[in-house]
Amino acid sequence: MYIKRQFSLLIIYFISWRLILWSLFTGLLAMSLYLYLGWKWVAIPWLPVSLIGTAVAFYVGFKNNQSYDRSWEARKVWGGIVNLSRSFAAATRAFISDPPTATPIAEQEKRTIIYRHIAWLYALRHAMWQRTSWEHQETQSRRQRRYFEKHFDFQVFEKVVVKYLSAEEQEWIRTKQNAAAQLLDRQSQHIAGLYAQGLVDNFRHVELQRLITEIYGEQGRSERIKNTPLPRQYSTSSTIFILIFTFLLPFGMLSEFGELGGSLIWLMIPFNMVVSWVFTLMEYVGDYSENPFEGLINDIPLSSIVRNIEIDLLDMLGEKDLPEKIKPVDNVLF
Repeated sequence: MYIKRQFSLLIIYFISWRLILWSLFTGLLAMSLYLYLGWKWVAIPWLPVSLIGTAVAFYVGFKNNQSYDRSWEARKVWGGIVNLSRSFAAATRAFISDPPTATPIAEQEKRTIIYRHIAWLYALRHAMWQRTSWEHQETQSRRQRRYFEKHFDFQVFEKVVVKYLSAEEQEWIRTKQNAAAQLLDRQSQHIAGLYAQGLVDNFRHVELQRLITEIYGEQGRSERIKNTPLPRQYSTSSTIFILIFTFLLPFGMLSEFGELGGSLIWLMIPFNMVVSWVFTLMEYVGDYSENPFEGLINDIPLSSIVRNIEIDLLDMLGEKDLPEKIKPVDNVLF
């Protein structure tokens, strides 16, 4: 997640240089055909081009709205995970207690459950950062991920397994396809076992199971966003429409700027670049907002969210050696 108030000029250049080159190419092509080859017929009327531009603006606006909804829903889901994690840990500490005649084991059981929940957070984060076939694979995205992987360990789940799970659970979890879902199931079975031992009464047992159910719901919503792309027909059509419009745009501008006479027709080049840049940048913004778990600079800061929850839960247990909060790198928080 980019956290500075405005994008730097370097990032704008990084985003825009290919868009500018495309518009420069189409503008020079139109000027060459019109002036040097004398093909005056390539100066098409402005009206059909403007109609296409209006349609493209509506379509790209629709796509951007859907992309933003996906991104904002992902942030709300993880905001819900923050709240539920704190509630679950607090309820675990408050609800589990030793019977008067039993050997004191409640504190260890609380620690085991909360540690397992931290492992669940990292398991879900790990699942969200797995690559899918519809996410960006081009060189620009790969370079961006490689750069930030120097500062953030995207494969940290294996280290967390060793730290927060028992030896038996470490071997068990490595055999599971969906580690996060299986950890929640083990939480549920563990709490049911505590109820059978009398460490938690019926009402509190039901409440803890309800919290696990709600956590399951947030996990499912996060997985739905990750594993269901924005329908490809919308994404593909938007790209095609932008290419058609930006290719025709300079040919539609020729007649308008030709009326100025003389060398003023060359003003078409910079104006074409500006208009094309606006439309292609709108397409770019929507395209890079539709998958909020790619690990790119505008995505949901999963590492930071998970680390903050981890700190809160360990603090509840009274531990002193707390991990540090994730710090942004180059104004990007992961």
